[in-house]
Amino acid sequence: MFRYKTLFSRILAVCTGIFLIAILLLNVICATRLRKNAVEEVVSRLSEGCSLIHRTFQEYYETGNTDEQLFAYVKEMAEKRSGSIWIADAYDKIVIELNYDEDYGQYENYARQNQERMAEKVDSGNMVYMLYEGDGLYYAPVVTVGCAIQKDGANIGSVYMNGQVTGVDAVISQIQQASMAVIGITLILAVFFSFEVSRKISKPLYDMNQAANELAKGNFDQRIEVTDRGEIGQLTETFNMMAEALKKYEDTRSSFVGNVSHELKSPLTAIQGFIQGMLDGTISQEEQKGYLEIVLSEARRMNALIVDLLDLVRIESDQFPMDMTVWDINELIRRCIINFIGKIEDKRIDLSVNIPEEKTEVRADMDRITQVITNLLDNAVKFCEEGGTIKIWTYLSDGKVNINISNTGQIIPPEDLKYIFDRFFKVDKSHNRKIPGTGIGLSIVKEIINRHDEKIWVNSQAGMGTVFTFTLSLADEKDGKKSEK
Repeated sequence: MFRYKTLFSRILAVCTGIFLIAILLLNVICATRLRKNAVEEVVSRLSEGCSLIHRTFQEYYETGNTDEQLFAYVKEMAEKRSGSIWIADAYDKIVIELNYDEDYGQYENYARQNQERMAEKVDSGNMVYMLYEGDGLYYAPVVTVGCAIQKDGANIGSVYMNGQVTGVDAVISQIQQASMAVIGITLILAVFFSFEVSRKISKPLYDMNQAANELAKGNFDQRIEVTDRGEIGQLTETFNMMAEALKKYEDTRSSFVGNVSHELKSPLTAIQGFIQGMLDGTISQEEQKGYLEIVLSEARRMNALIVDLLDLVRIESDQFPMDMTVWDINELIRRCIINFIGKIEDKRIDLSVNIPEEKTEVRADMDRITQVITNLLDNAVKFCEEGGTIKIWTYLSDGKVNINISNTGQIIPPEDLKYIFDRFFKVDKSHNRKIPGTGIGLSIVKEIINRHDEKIWVNSQAGMGTVFTFTLSLADEKDGKKSEK
């Protein structure tokens, strides 16, 4: 069974942390907003009361009402508002206290602290208020609002109204209780969500780990089912592609080892047998020349194989020097064709060549391009059937010359086309000595063309044969007028 404990715990911690932080922030925001609204409402109510008392004192001085009437009005207001009203003289000494708030005793000291701190501002003639926040989130703030009582522009006293912001603590407490329930539900959802996410992530990762272990043991048939189209699905597809490439590489490697072993063992066995026959007299003096020619042919074939292997080693070690010069590609093609005339005539192949008479100068390594054309021509002759056709033609396109070599006969299966330039790859998986080769030639051709920053590709279809095409840049495009000199 797959393991996801570590990933599960991490996702759970992250999800739970995010949810808890979000709930905490929401609680703080709600509590702060509730407090602010409640304080504003109390300040507005007390400010209105202070304004009414201030106007009452103004009317008192203007109409000449008695002190008893004034006191009765202020007392009535305090009773109706269930609040606390203080009247101070011109020296900020409280001379009248009317307290009809049931909770007054709980906040009296805080109200007096507010009055002392705001007295100077009240004396300036402004309507001001002071807020005592108290201690803790659930403490009900104490609000004191004050304004000056004036006569003929001079302060003769001041009025203060006190009140406590109540009810907020209960609402906040209810929010907290509801939040605890939400936190419990959140934890359950976080566990479920984390489990599902970790399972979806860990299962393919676990499968990949198991498959990777199998690949390490040499089992290249391991594949993972793609069940997701996101990043994990893309990773799974990439893993499967890698496994497929490793399997193909292992198959070609095994095929290469078999091919090379066969190509070396067969001629060595023949050479050993022929020489042994000459030494012990089994082969007569008259027959020895013919057998020596066979020995020489087999030695040349082994030498060609070793040369290909050495070229491959130089390519892989980046010791493949390029001598870039300007020369005529058409002339080189003609010389390469002449080298194969004997083989072409032996198989009665119809040769069609369509290249310009005039020069087509390119800038490239002549020896390496000779190797490319020779290899492609050799393959064309080998795989062309008796009486078949080989065509060679060139054409210019976008500052490049395209060289094409085609042959009829055996085609390359569509599933093998993408591997045709891979090292050690052979279309014929059997050790067929009628068609010699080790599967190295085309990979060398590909590397040479790549070193020239050019392209090579192949098309192979039944009824049309196989066409190899590669490009070379015209000398004029790279060297300007250098090719004219």
